[in-house]
Amino acid sequence: MRLILRRLLTFVALHLLVTAGFSAFFAWRFSHNPLASAAHVLLLAEWDLALVAVCGAFATLSRARWPLIAFRALMTLTCALQVYLYTLDAVSNVSWGRNITARLVASFAPTVWSGKEPFPVGPIGISIFTVVTVALMLAVVRWGTRALTTNEPDAARVRFASTIAIALATAVAFGATLRWGVADRDNLLWRDELVASFFRPIGYAFEPTARREAVAERDAVLRASYPRQLLKGPRKHVVLIIVDSLRADRMQVYGYQRPTTPFLSGLVQGGRMKKVETAFSTCSESFCGITSTLAGREFRDISARTFQLQDVLRDEGYQTWFLLSGNHSAWNGLPNFYHSSDETFFDGSQTIRYTMDDDRLVLEGLERVPVASPDQPAFFYVHLMSTHYLGVQLPESHVFTRPDDEVSPGLEPYKMLEQLNKPDRYDDKVLQVDGIIKQLFDALRAKGYLDEAMVVVTGDHGEGLGERHWAHGWHLYNEDIRIPLLLYDPDQRYSDLSFATQVDIAPTIVDRLGLPIPASWEGESLLAPTRRRFTYHQTYFVPNRFAVLYRDDQALFKFIATPQYGTEELYDLRKDGGESHNLAGAEPALTALLRDKVRAYLNDAP
Repeated sequence: MRLILRRLLTFVALHLLVTAGFSAFFAWRFSHNPLASAAHVLLLAEWDLALVAVCGAFATLSRARWPLIAFRALMTLTCALQVYLYTLDAVSNVSWGRNITARLVASFAPTVWSGKEPFPVGPIGISIFTVVTVALMLAVVRWGTRALTTNEPDAARVRFASTIAIALATAVAFGATLRWGVADRDNLLWRDELVASFFRPIGYAFEPTARREAVAERDAVLRASYPRQLLKGPRKHVVLIIVDSLRADRMQVYGYQRPTTPFLSGLVQGGRMKKVETAFSTCSESFCGITSTLAGREFRDISARTFQLQDVLRDEGYQTWFLLSGNHSAWNGLPNFYHSSDETFFDGSQTIRYTMDDDRLVLEGLERVPVASPDQPAFFYVHLMSTHYLGVQLPESHVFTRPDDEVSPGLEPYKMLEQLNKPDRYDDKVLQVDGIIKQLFDALRAKGYLDEAMVVVTGDHGEGLGERHWAHGWHLYNEDIRIPLLLYDPDQRYSDLSFATQVDIAPTIVDRLGLPIPASWEGESLLAPTRRRFTYHQTYFVPNRFAVLYRDDQALFKFIATPQYGTEELYDLRKDGGESHNLAGAEPALTALLRDKVRAYLNDAP
């Protein structure tokens, strides 16, 4: 018996050594805290010891081989699940800088399997990978335990009882440790640990902080005391259209030489739509861009419990509708943030006719919406994916590319961004989304929602097209965060539309409706903007970058700091829109002022 236990423990030691190597690689490659590697090895050690103790206990009572077979089966399953977890975490960290969660897997699995969600391999590839992994792990485990033989029977019940007690103790320790890791996400030991991250019920993006908790508590009080049913008579419908990855400088309506936005340009030229000349997103990724727009504040203050635009309108009697291209059901707890109901929520995971990143699905969702009623105002949040590199390009949208210039994002999209996002294709897709917006206007008008409506068209962030990088999420240059902001509000005059950020959208809407702006919102109404202003921006992915925009009547400067690398950049955006001349050394006083603003932003107490 002792010989068997020694050999089992030797195999476990080898397994933990390999586990330590993989977890150390994740810590190095994805900038995880090294303590997470120790926590990961601790969890696997407790699990392995529990398996050894259970199988060892039953081996004391029988000559049969089944305890050894059971151990091999359980270790094969353990190793295979580790391979699956490491693979998913590698994809997740490369793609959006976060560990994978069970909720994300459960949400995306049906759409990936059905082909609605682009993925490097389809169902056949996933099946082959699953089977081959199990076969390889079984071979490895059999090789590692080849020296084990059946045990001579041991009649001593004391040995069986003591071994079972050890097994129960290690199993309880494993469960307690895992529960600790899942619950204590702020602890550096567990924040990036792979297993605990997987079982957390809410995505990483809603990781609670003391500041967010304090803001949520204040918001609960604000919402309870916010005046309700203030509006009398007919109330305007509100439509918020957020286009994923939409850059202002590739739009005809913002002066681009190609005719990429004929519909929107016509509305602006006809005076029915107003244009904010220079607008910025708070970050360069969808999650914080969307949430900042709806919550009217910077990402550091946002959680699922904040008092948001849709909450204000719902409390005022509005019916809120969410018509969303893309899989919002699975993305970082967004449904918790939207506070929506199943009846009024339609996203890419629910489409019957299209794939999940095809913008035509929002028109499919709009078919569920009843005709407008004078007694029931409505708020629509529409999300469009055309200009995202995963967005479906329709055959008729090949204007600046050849009709046969097609590329499938399902074929390893992150390795072929230069093809998915090449400038000509991007321009095609800007033109495509302009056409989708026209169809959306027509459909809303047919149902009576455009007669008395305010419509906002904006982007959640920009998109790198090869100037410095591809795609989005890691930088704060103009290609990453300069977005359009267009207001369809024919009867309203705006005195100054020279500058805005995403956090100004929600305050502008409620102010336009005649409602008070919640005190916790950090944006400004464009009906009464201030002339001198500092705005704050950050990346959602690591390495975290932070930017401050300083704007007054004569100046518009952007300061970018990357504390992890110790770099600072300062650009005069009025003279250097391409951000090619770093003035950090030439403007020491302004650099020091904006550096202090970043430090204050990072150190600001709740």
